[in-house]
Amino acid sequence: MHYDGSFEVSASKEASYAFATDPEKITTIFPDVQDVKILDSENFKLKTKVGISFMKGTMDVKGNIAEKIPSSFVKLKAKANGLGSSIDLESGFSMEASSKGGTAVKWTADAVIGGLIARVGSRMIDSAAQKYIEQIISRLKQKLS
Repeated sequence: MHYDGSFEVSASKEASYAFATDPEKITTIFPDVQDVKILDSENFKLKTKVGISFMKGTMDVKGNIAEKIPSSFVKLKAKANGLGSSIDLESGFSMEASSKGGTAVKWTADAVIGGLIARVGSRMIDSAAQKYIEQIISRLKQKLS
């Protein structure tokens, strides 16, 4: 599954990059997080509530900041396990100075879903994924504005 989009924020490119590369900060944008553990400057674990159709519960997520190009690009990778399922997520954020004085952010997200959640049906998964991504992007925009 692939998703992408773009948005602008008032924070500078440097401040946006600093936020995206700090595990203590970037973990604050994920919805329904019950627990966060920062392992080091690039790795974190969190426990989050999820619900897709009749499946509801928690997933354990291991995330890391996989690639950094100072002040212009960040790639995050995450692997979630729970509910008899797994989700591998890779997301990228490209940052450029905006003509309005802030930062223009282009993002991509690619997910591979396996196990019980994958059997729910692509329309339900896509709908739930869209909602989750919208919440993450909305929180990121809020933190950077």
